[in-house]
Amino acid sequence: MRFQTINPVDNNILNTYSFIEDKEINDKLTVANKAYEEWRYLSFYSRIEYINKLTSSIQDVLDILSYLITQEMGKPITQSRIEVNKSINLCKYYADLEESIFFKNIYTEYEKSYIRFEPIGPILGIMPWNYPIWQIIRYAIPNILLGNVIILKPSINTAGCSILLEKIFIESGFPKGIFQVFLIDIPKIELVIGNPIIQGVSFTGSHLTGSHIGHLAGKYIKKSVLELGGNDAFIVMKDVNNIQKTAKLATESRLNNTGQSCISAKRFIIDHSIVNDFIDVVIQEMKKYHKGDLYEESTKIGYISRSDLSEKLYKQYKTIISNGGKICLETIRNGNFFSPSLLKIEDNNFFFSEEIFGPIGLVYTFYNEKEIPSIVNATCYGLGASIWTKDLKKAEILSKKINTGMVFVNEIVKSDPRFPFGGVKKSGYGRELSVLSIKEFSNWKTIIIKK
Repeated sequence: MRFQTINPVDNNILNTYSFIEDKEINDKLTVANKAYEEWRYLSFYSRIEYINKLTSSIQDVLDILSYLITQEMGKPITQSRIEVNKSINLCKYYADLEESIFFKNIYTEYEKSYIRFEPIGPILGIMPWNYPIWQIIRYAIPNILLGNVIILKPSINTAGCSILLEKIFIESGFPKGIFQVFLIDIPKIELVIGNPIIQGVSFTGSHLTGSHIGHLAGKYIKKSVLELGGNDAFIVMKDVNNIQKTAKLATESRLNNTGQSCISAKRFIIDHSIVNDFIDVVIQEMKKYHKGDLYEESTKIGYISRSDLSEKLYKQYKTIISNGGKICLETIRNGNFFSPSLLKIEDNNFFFSEEIFGPIGLVYTFYNEKEIPSIVNATCYGLGASIWTKDLKKAEILSKKINTGMVFVNEIVKSDPRFPFGGVKKSGYGRELSVLSIKEFSNWKTIIIKK
């Protein structure tokens, strides 16, 4: 069975690929298992050397990778380059770690007592299309450093990026089977998860699909990490330092990756005394995001990556308006392109529960700061939130009342290799990034030695 990758700009076919069938799936899993049995015993510093070679190889083909990202998912070339550079920096972060991260001493009456974090085997990653290199690298590198090996099921509309990345791994000298792409259709996912060779599942995507993946992982007793959707709040207090600058950052957060990011600022929650000023600035900023040639440095906004997602986004837009959403800036739709838009929710009792994956911002108003937690938490998601105020003590107290995995004060929510990334509620469970991500798919082995 075949499938095609489609350019979202003009809907032209980019390439045609074939799904692999059962025999090839089993053969590739056997290769992965054999590779793991050798890779797990390779020294920590030998694995670091491979990661350093990979980093150099990605740097060498930065422009090629960036061009392919733009082709397959329709983001501006400048943002594609940022994604690849961010992936390079992640590799460097993990390559600078020390082997001591795999040990934790427990001081007891025994001669020795400690925890050793050991690899568990091949890990299946089911990755999305919105950051087709970054999402893969952030799941793969910590696991490879630990001693696990990678089985990647990519999104079909960015399959070319994954295949090119596999080629880069091979050309960097990684042994056969350490990083493999599985072009499989959705019905074959259970076959892979259920195979005894697979020891864990990492999934990034929607909460509906994540629920199904989590169910399959539980059915076969496999550890899973789910990084799902977000409905992040951007909270602005009346004492904010600079409303112009804050509104500009809000716009950048909402429109980054054409709004197709789980951690973009989706709900602007603004003090009533400054809400009109905030809206005026956001509208001015949004109007600067024009449709243009994606390969021009000046282009700041791209396309919705698939036609079905464009249809869903437009229905969401209409639903909000039909439920009383006031149009502050109307969208103009042209195929898979949506100009940025801003809607004000006049009734704070109306909460749009779905994640909006596109360049549409929603404005909510609060009259008393005590209202903020109830507005922020009135969503099934709990990924991130940002608070903007001069009063850092007040912000820190408020951060405890917000049900999210991440809270940033006077900074937009972003992923950083140094800090754990993940959420609560329907935003999933488990963490990626930081040293903690290495321990997600590890065996926490207790070692007790008595004289």
